[in-house]
This record gives sequence, structure tokens and C-alpha cells, in this order.
Amino acid sequence: MKLKDPVGTEVIRHALETIAEEMRTSLYRTAMTVVVKDMLDYSCALFDARGHLVATALDIPSLLASMGSSLRAAIEKWGKDLHPGDVLMMNHPYMGGVHTSDINIFVPVFAGDKKLVGFAGTIAHHVDWGGRLPGTCATSNRSVFEEGVMYPAVKLVEAGVPNRGVYDIIAANVRNPSMNLGDLRAQVAAARTGERRLARLADRRGSGALTAAIEDLESYGAARTRARIAELPDGIFEAEGFLDDDGAVRGRPVRVHARIEIEGDRMVVDLSGSADQSIGAVNCPMATTRSAVHYAVKCLMADEVPFNEGCMQPVELIAPVGNLFNPHFPAATSVRHATSERLADVLTGALAKALPGFGSAGWFVGWTNFSCESRSPKHQDKVVLLANVAGGAGATPSHDGGSALDVHLANCAIIPAETVEMNYPLRVERYELIRDSGGAGRFRGGLGVRADYRVLGDEPIAFIAETEQANPDFAAAGIDGGQRGSAASMWIDRDGKVERLDDKGEVVVHPGEVVSMRAGGGGGFGQPHERSRSLVEADLRAGWISEEAAEAIYAHGSTGSASVEEATPPDR
Repeated sequence: MKLKDPVGTEVIRHALETIAEEMRTSLYRTAMTVVVKDMLDYSCALFDARGHLVATALDIPSLLASMGSSLRAAIEKWGKDLHPGDVLMMNHPYMGGVHTSDINIFVPVFAGDKKLVGFAGTIAHHVDWGGRLPGTCATSNRSVFEEGVMYPAVKLVEAGVPNRGVYDIIAANVRNPSMNLGDLRAQVAAARTGERRLARLADRRGSGALTAAIEDLESYGAARTRARIAELPDGIFEAEGFLDDDGAVRGRPVRVHARIEIEGDRMVVDLSGSADQSIGAVNCPMATTRSAVHYAVKCLMADEVPFNEGCMQPVELIAPVGNLFNPHFPAATSVRHATSERLADVLTGALAKALPGFGSAGWFVGWTNFSCESRSPKHQDKVVLLANVAGGAGATPSHDGGSALDVHLANCAIIPAETVEMNYPLRVERYELIRDSGGAGRFRGGLGVRADYRVLGDEPIAFIAETEQANPDFAAAGIDGGQRGSAASMWIDRDGKVERLDDKGEVVVHPGEVVSMRAGGGGGFGQPHERSRSLVEADLRAGWISEEAAEAIYAHGSTGSASVEEATPPDR
């Protein structure tokens, strides 16, 4: 497809993307909680007047494509009553949202001619949004009514005047109101930045020209996506994976199945073969389900293709109501991230069958984490921490998998040990890559991370723990003879007595005791004995594999000729 005005449209495209990046920087610099300013669990985007995604800062993929459905629900409610100075807020999982802890903020943007030209939006994970447990998210939740207050597109600010009632309700229902309200102010400020910049762009270029360029970009994204799909072979491609369980019925796996049908330039993604909705909180609302599909399609595209609503036009999504990926209200959804990451891994696995050489071995998609409430050593106020460790990516036909990655849809960063120790009564005693955790192969899977936290002070702390791929049968799979990555696990050290913790549960940890989170590794690609000696020696030197593994698993790895000094680890 040719753009009507390729130069002008490309200039506007990059202007829009720059605005989204400026919003991102504003939110990063003004947020208060470690989940936003250190873990970077947020996203920023611009939308047209219809609520279609126009431009994004590429942060958390699971949030980006979900924002449009939230905004369109808000437009349906407030479309005839939007005014300059309004700020909309929503987090309802069954009205376009994802889970209650992810708060959407949208600001309508009006040009100088008073025409509505679009919206500036931010979404951020709030470390606690109330509910029955600190941190809100837990597989033991049984309905969304246990997961904090739901807001179905309310006006946080109306014509420039803050809605005191909404602010008061928020403050009355969260465990650390100053932190939540601080992050909300940061989100509003970032959206206001987008509002100013987009309005100025509309005035400089003309609101009509801006709208035409946005529509052109969306059509271009759709055309490029159709062209890419048309390059794939027609046929049906299927893949599946499993969650260990849903946290309610322990030990009963939860099936995630994708059937992708490609015909010409159209793609149908059918999730009907997945499990029915769950009793536990692993249910995945449609907004997140669409994000996972959007992510998989984006993985097919060249970097220069704009990431916008048009990319999903050639893709039909089927997920029956009552399915794990389209649950009935009021099923709990707070742990939907585990399900969506598994879905992303399954979708990319299915697409790899249509495009040999595109895929990789399995990735760790468990998001090992805990949340806890304690007293800050700085000011003694109650504070909530959400901490996670990253795992390994799967190896490819040409490269080792990356280590310590928050894979696929997540993309969160590591919270620095200094930040944890300054703000919580915890000491980070260990943060390291786990030796031998990557699946062996001609190319090795990425390594998982181990993090140990010692409780300080004189008060016990309740930890709400969660991980996936703790079942070795569901650990990241190898391909073409490669071995599985290691499984995830969580442990507690009570005065030298080390015990394994429940993979999804709650535990009281006393002062002096240590909680250890251990993420899984990625799967290997190819037979281990085909790995070159130089790479085996490099892994040994780096401490990524043990001498025992080198001898027992890579004993025949003698195809390379480089010395230890010459070898360089491929994923360093």
C-alpha cells in the first residue's frame, strides 16, 4: 500500500511516537512506587478520537494493546460528555480492563478549533489496590470482588476540577494511599504532557491533516500485516502448553491451546481448545487476550512497521465466553499475567511451525514473585512490596537464549537491591544467575535468576508467593534434541533448615529467616553433544554451567577449536 502523503505521514508518525516517549519519561521521573519507577511496570500511548491505538512507547506489551479496549468502553460511556480538562480513570476487568491493579488514565485532546482529535493514555500497575491481601494479586482469590475496588470509566478530574469523591474512595480502600495517589498524579501528569503535545501538533499541522495521517497509518499497518500473513503458507498450525494449576485445585494442569488458521492474507486465532475459566485467579480477560495475539503478530513484522490498531485488522480472534481467555464476570483475574505469558509462548510456538527458523525453544514464562506488607525503615509507615525474578529465554538455531529476561509480554526491570533495602525491612543477600538452569543443547537456553531476601526488624512478615513452571514436566521445552530448562521454585531458610514453599500460597516469615525465589531457565536447541568445545569452555569460565554438567552432558562437545581465552559467551 502506498501512503497518500508518504513524507508528511512519516513526519507525523515519528512526532506521535516522540510524544509517547516523552509521556513515558514524564511518568518514569515522577512516579513514587518501586513497581513503576524501578520495575517499569507501565505503558503510555496515543489514540485517535475513536479509541484506536495510534502510537506507543514500547514498554509492557501486555498493557499496550489492552488500553484501546478500555478507552473504547470509556468513550461509549462518556463520548457525548467529554470536555477539555477531563481525566478518565478505569480498571474494570469486564469493561475493557485487565485486572484491577492496572489503572488506565485517559485525557481527551482537543485542537484549537475545539475538535476532538484523540486521547493521551497511561496505564500503570499499582503495587496494592486494596482487596483481601496485600498486593491485591493472588491465585487464592476467587472473584474480582476480592481484588480491590473496580472503577467503570469514571471522571477522576472533570473540566479541570478533581473529583474529590473518587480520590477519597481510592484512599479509603488501599493500604498506602499516599503512594497510590502519588502514582496516579504521575499518570495524570504524563497524560497531560501527551495532551499538550498532541494538541500543538494538531494546531501546527491542522486537525484535518492530523486525522487523515492517523487513518493513513492505520491502513498502512493493516496492509503491511496482510502482506506479511500472505507470505506464510496456508494451513492450520497448533500448539499448546500448561499452567501447573490455577491455585485453587492444586496439581491439576490448566490447558492453553491455540489453533492458528492462515488462508491468504487472513489469520484466525482460535483459543476454543483451552481450558474453561478457572476457579482461581488465572483467568485472562479479553483485553489481555487481544494483547497476547497482537504481540505474536508484531513478532512477525519488520521493525519499521508502525505498531497501531491496524495491525490487528487482518486477525480474527475466537475465544468463547466462559473460556479461560474470555471468562464470565465475576471470575478473578488478578493473576492473568501468568496465563497471558503462557499464551504468548504457545502462539509464537504455533507460528514457528508456519515459519521454520522463526521460532525458538521454550521460554520461562512463570513470573516468579512475591508481595508482602511491612513497615518502612525510613518512616515506619505500612508499605507493600512486589518483587520478581526473571528467567531464561529459549535458544534459537543460531544463538543461546538470553538470561535474566522478563520474557514475552512482561518486560519488567529488576528492582535494585539498594532500593529494596532502603524502603523495606529486608536485606537482599543473593541475586545471581542459577548455574545449569539453561537447557543444554547445541545452543543453550538462557539462565534463570535466584534472589534471596532476609527479613530484618522485629516483626514477622506475611509473604504471598506465586510462580509457574514449577512442575518439571512443564518447564521450558527444548527443541530438535535440546533439553528442558530448569523448573522454578521458592524456598525458605529457617535457621539453616531449608524447606520448599508452596508454589502458590502464603507464608509467615519471621525476622532472620530467608525467602529464596528461583526462576526457571530456557530450553536448549539441538543435541548437547553438538555444542562446540569453545562455547562449553566459555560457559565454564563464566560459571554458567558446572564441571559436572560439562562432563556428563557436553562430554562429546569437541567440534570447536577455540581456546578458553579466545571464547566469548554468546549471550553476555
